[in-house]
Order: sequence, then structure tokens, then C-alpha cells
Amino acid sequence: MNIKDIAKLCGVSPSTVSKILHKKDDDISTETRKKVLEVIKEYQYVPYSKVIKSAAPKTNTIGVILSAEAYGVQEILYSIEKTAAENGYSIMVCNTDGDPDKTVKYMRILENKRVDGIIAIYQEKDIFDTAGVPVVCVFDKIVPPGKRRTADLYFELRDVGYLATSYLLKKGHYRIGGLFTESDQEIEEGYYQAYKENFKSPRKEWIFKGTEEDIVNIGISKCLNNDITAVVCTNVEMGNVIYEKLRMRGDMIPNKVSIISVRDSKLAEKIYPKMSTVSILTSEIGSSAIDILIQIIEGKKPIYECRKKVEAEIVKRDSVAAPINHRQGGKIVVIGSMNMDCMINVPNIPTDGETIKSRNIVLLPGGKGANQAVGAGKLEGLVYMIGCLGNDSDGKEIYNSLVNSGVKTDGLIFDDTIPTGKAYVNVATDGESTIVIFPGANERLDRGQVRQFEHLLEDAKYCLLTMEISEKTVEYAINKCKKKNVEVILKPAAVEKIDEKLFKSIDYFIPNEKELKQLIPSDSTVEEKAEILIKKGVKNVIITLGPKGCYLRNHKYAMFFPAADFHPVDTTGAADAFISALAVCLSEGNDIIYAICFATYAAGISITRQGVQPAMVDRVGLDIYREEISAQYEKIIKTKRME
Repeated sequence: MNIKDIAKLCGVSPSTVSKILHKKDDDISTETRKKVLEVIKEYQYVPYSKVIKSAAPKTNTIGVILSAEAYGVQEILYSIEKTAAENGYSIMVCNTDGDPDKTVKYMRILENKRVDGIIAIYQEKDIFDTAGVPVVCVFDKIVPPGKRRTADLYFELRDVGYLATSYLLKKGHYRIGGLFTESDQEIEEGYYQAYKENFKSPRKEWIFKGTEEDIVNIGISKCLNNDITAVVCTNVEMGNVIYEKLRMRGDMIPNKVSIISVRDSKLAEKIYPKMSTVSILTSEIGSSAIDILIQIIEGKKPIYECRKKVEAEIVKRDSVAAPINHRQGGKIVVIGSMNMDCMINVPNIPTDGETIKSRNIVLLPGGKGANQAVGAGKLEGLVYMIGCLGNDSDGKEIYNSLVNSGVKTDGLIFDDTIPTGKAYVNVATDGESTIVIFPGANERLDRGQVRQFEHLLEDAKYCLLTMEISEKTVEYAINKCKKKNVEVILKPAAVEKIDEKLFKSIDYFIPNEKELKQLIPSDSTVEEKAEILIKKGVKNVIITLGPKGCYLRNHKYAMFFPAADFHPVDTTGAADAFISALAVCLSEGNDIIYAICFATYAAGISITRQGVQPAMVDRVGLDIYREEISAQYEKIIKTKRME
């Protein structure tokens, strides 16, 4: 700061300031003199400071400009003071309270005090481009490099929200609440980013934003009342309040609800259970800022080489665990067809030589493989898809449907030489349907592709297969599953014969009546045909019977299940909805009786909607019928006991 700066602040000429400084101000009014002296005092201006500084030795003093209420400032300041003292420097601290005008003022004051350099914590960067001493700027967001006149030390608050949420997702939590203040915008963005990368979407009811008072009075209860299994909260103090509210409800931490704070503090170690947090190492920020500044001051490193990111990290303590009744079960791999369905609504299914008019045609993603993957994904299953699409608009639409439903697409291939498969589906007014299939790219789903992605079968619980793809591919996939102890669920669609030797490797065989008749073309009953399949080596036979429900036969049970009572609009995807729900429920450790009850309701809901993939119910929708499903299960179990 020089005389011109003082003059500009006072609205007078530099000569006026000079006269006052040298006490040659007899011709200057008392009011002007007072104003100039007040500014000189406020900015602690020292005449000829630049000359004095150039001639004087270093002061070994560092100025720190900060906003006292910002993220981790106290810990950063403590680390700055400690590291500075270890290196023979003292510090002068100025608090701006986030006011840019104060920042400019304190920068000038520190220059007048002849500090050797300045550390600016969470201040506007451009302000320091005019500084007369070296400056290290600390930011809570990434700053584009550009042409820098300051050294930069930064971290990203988005990383904090992302790490906390990703940590919970990897633990198996998918219903994660978020309690954020209005200043946590970037942290909230990280929360959403973690969900997106895991092909999931949080519900709006799980998230609350407001003041800390609002969060305590409204947000915590609102969040906890939405059946969440974990919470990301704004700080440890807030987490401690959540602890108390959970204890009042009789809920254990982390058995019932896991808690993680996006800010660390010493309190996290003192409460019970010790709270897991995300930590930006504020001590590292402080010590790094001093180290960088001293290197610049002492001429060891130029400013333009000084730019560093401080990474966030999870501090694992005792408040996070996998949910006890976590319902996402074992991995499910689907190997099957993917088609673009052309849904043709007709008054009745056409017979030989009949020509009828359609009242509506809709194009929708389909194919039994993709349908089952989407059905399992919507029910929050951990599902992977192996299949082949054409590199065309239909293929991209099917891909998007899979991703939006939470399906992992690691095993997909886009083929440039053949179009995506098609299915032409006639849907009658009564809900009955017929299908004509053009395989397209599905024909490229061969043993080579299964071999290429067989690593996806590692640790898998179930593999869903349909006979819409090559029988050789199905046989190869089944053999791979047996070697890796993966249970096979097979839908015998579009096939009249299956190699007898495959039956012994099928854990769940799920035909409908028409498919069963094609495989066993006799006049015997459903029960008798199921018995034949059991004798061939199938472990569980489930025959879907449309509005009559289904029939189960294995070495323990031989019983019918009623259909769920829903009015049919389109029955095309009922079997796929049933199979995907059965696989998800079994993968969560439920017994086969409960899994069939669960799957029956999933199929029932699907027939009330047009199409297949859009008709698949999600977990929230199926949970509405949880009591009815449990009641049906209990009734069946009670009946079996009485027998």
C-alpha cells in the first residue's frame, strides 16, 4: 500500500496525504485531516514501507487471512501456527467473516506490517493477484490453473459427499438418508454422484436440507421415518443428535441404522459408538500451506510450480456396518436375449388367414434376458447382464433401459454388423399375447462372449437363462455355472426340445403350460409332467399357469400357488417379472415358498400395465403388498404343517 492507495480510499489527492503525513497540513481542513488519519490508522500504513522492506531483513512473520466459521479452520490454523513455529516463523491472524472488502483491507495491513508472506484460507482468489508478498491460497473447491500469481492448495467438498455415500453403498446400504445444511451444496452433489455411479437413485424423502435447527427439529425424524438403513450427516455434532433420537426409538447403531459424518472432529472418538467420518486432513492443509510458503519466501521454489490437492479419506470407526436385514442378496447374472418389442394391440389374437386392425402400436425395450435383468434391477437385486445388441438406436435405447433400472452392463457388446433383435407382440384385449421374434444381434451371443465375461459368474448366486438364444450357448453357460457353483434358473422359451443331459444341471426350471406341452407333448397332467422333469434331474420345477397361479414340484413340495388378484391389461411380461422376482428373493436368503409368494405379486402387478420392462414393479411398489405376501406365506406354511 502506498500514498496513492490511501488517497484513493479517502477521495483526496496524493499531495494532500503527503502533507498530512509530514505535518505540513495547515491549509487542510480538520475534517479531511481526520478522515485521512483514520484510514492510515485503519490500514496501519507505514510510509516508505517498500523501501524499508527492501533494505530490512526478513521479519519471519506470516500473515493468515481466514473466515473463522469455514470448514476445519480451527484445525488448519492450529497446524499453521505449529508448523510455522517449528520453522522459526510467527503468525498474524485476520478474520474476514467472508467479507471481500475486509480481505483487501487485511491484505494491505499485513503488507504494511512487512509480513514475509500470506496464507489466505477460503478467500476470493483474484484479490491476491495484486499482493506485494507471496500468497498461498487454500480453497474448498478445484480452481482452474490458468495464469497464477498465487500458490494453490485445495480440496473438493464434492469428494466428501461422494466418499461417504460410496462407502455406505459398498457396505450394502441402498436406502441412505442425507442431512445437509444449505452450505453443503457440493457435498450433496457428491452424494448424488455416488448413487449415479452405482446405477441407483435416492428417493427425495431420504434427503433433507435446511438450517441445523431445522435438521434437528424436522429433518432427522423425517429421514428416519422413511425406512432408511444409513445416514450421511453434515457433522459429528449432528450425528450425535441422531444417536440420541435412535436410542429413544430403541434402535441400535449400527445394527439398525449406520451413521457417517462428512466432517471429522475429536468428538467422533469420544461418543459411543465412535463415529465413522470423512476427513479432509486439515492438519495436512495447514502444514502444507506453511511448507509451500516458506519454500517460496526462501527462494527454493517458484510460485507457478506450487499447486497441490489434499485428498479426503474415510476414517473407519464403529458407526457403520452392513445392514443386518440388508435385502440386496447375492449376485445375479442374466445371459439372454435383448430385443426391441413392437407391441401391437389387437381385439383378439389372429387365427389362420385372419386379418385384423390394430388400435395401437408401441415400441418398447424387451427380450426375455433384458426383461429379467430389468425386473431384478428394479427390485434392487445385484444384477449383471451378458448379451449382444446392434450398434443402432434400438440397441442404445435398450442399454439405457438397463442402466436406468440399476443393471450392471459389464457383459454387453454392441455389434456393428447386425441390427438389434426385434419381437413383434400381438396383445389382445383380454391380455393374452403371441410373439414373433427376429433374433438379430442375439445370434452373436455365443460361447465366445460367455467365455469373455465368465469372470462375472465369480461369486454369483444365480444365473438366469432363456432358450431364446443358441442352445449351444445355453449349454456352455450352464456348464460354466456348475463349475463355479452358480445355481441355474432356466426359462425354456421358443424351444421344442432340450438335451436330456442338461436337466441334471438345472436348479430351477420355469416353463408355462404351452412350453411344457411342447417339451412333453402328452395328455398327462401338470403334476405328472413336473414329476417327469424331476426324474430327469431338475431340482425345482415351477410351472406358471397364468390366472391359475403356478405349481411347484421338488423333492420336498408338490403344491399349487394361487395367482395374485390383479386385473390384466397386458400379460406379456408376467413370466419374466415372476422369474426376476423369484431370483432376487431367493438371493436374499428367503425360502422357496416365500420367494414364490413374492414373485406371484411381482407378476400380478406387471400385468396391470402396458409393455414389459415399463411394467416391471420396483421394490417400493412391491413393498406396498408386503403384508399380503407375508400373510399368504404364513397361510401356506400353516397348511403344510397341518398336513
